[in-house]
Amino acid sequence: NHPSSRLTMAFRLAVALRKQLVSPRISYSARYFGLANDPSKIVQGLKAEDIAADPVLQAYLKANFPDENVDSNLDAQTVTDEEEDASPWALEKLSKEKPITKELEDMNIRTLFGYNRSLEWEEGTRQCKRLRLHKKLIPGILYGSDPNLGIRSVDESSKILVKTPWHLLQRELNRYNRYMMNRVYELTVYQDREDEEGTVHQVIPSDLKWHPVKQRLYCANYLRYFPGRPIKLPIVYINEEESRAMKAGGFIAPVARVVECNIEEGVPIPEHIELECTGLRLKEVVRMDRLIFPDGVKPSPRIKNPDMFLVGTVFGRRTLVGDEDHNETGEDESEADK
Repeated sequence: NHPSSRLTMAFRLAVALRKQLVSPRISYSARYFGLANDPSKIVQGLKAEDIAADPVLQAYLKANFPDENVDSNLDAQTVTDEEEDASPWALEKLSKEKPITKELEDMNIRTLFGYNRSLEWEEGTRQCKRLRLHKKLIPGILYGSDPNLGIRSVDESSKILVKTPWHLLQRELNRYNRYMMNRVYELTVYQDREDEEGTVHQVIPSDLKWHPVKQRLYCANYLRYFPGRPIKLPIVYINEEESRAMKAGGFIAPVARVVECNIEEGVPIPEHIELECTGLRLKEVVRMDRLIFPDGVKPSPRIKNPDMFLVGTVFGRRTLVGDEDHNETGEDESEADK
């Protein structure tokens, strides 16, 4: 080891410590299992061999980067799937997550679980950031009223600070994308990791927030759900091939992508509301009369004038089919005038 190289390494360590390059560049798994699989992401030019061969460097890293849990006996610098599955949080997800029962499956309700957050130790920007980076827990709030549990939203105690395992939320986002916020879940909230029972709430994920640059989920709030509470369901187009305008390349320029509905008790919660496209013409205005509501599902009373509810308008190039439709319409109008 040349003195100049050691001096350069010490300088780079000082720069890394000053700029605090650890937080934004280390993955969740790397933080949990110790030093990142590429130490140069912490300090430029730093290698695993240098750490293993230099006790002074190990002591320095342990003193100044305690979150990394530097271990001189760490042979493998990559986090394998087996190691990931062996983590306490990964093992805990197998024991804490409740299976989807037949009753929930019939109602189209999936399950989640979370923990209460300490108002003293887990509230605030820095504490929430520590939850996300070190424990892979996404902070949030459970709020809203629930007559079934005797909870009123006007009571301050109705708001509960919660934290949800990141892998559960990411699994649902991979499955439903952002339409996850248009579904009902059964959320079990445990007091701590030793709690085996927990409190069950039916919730709608609300106000999910992503990092503006990294696009990572960093906040997940929940609104309590009960039969009769309005829920926004996405609109899905069906039978587009039965429309000459749509088949010729036309499209619906959406004004409303969701419709607010009330669902009766005991009725399965639909994943979406279908819009019938049969017979749609160019420049036709699509309203609520083309929406197909299942039995027990009705538009929310908060929609003041359902007949004027605007879904969108059909647009597209005036193709041969579109010209024929236009000509036929013009001939019909001229005959009516005569």
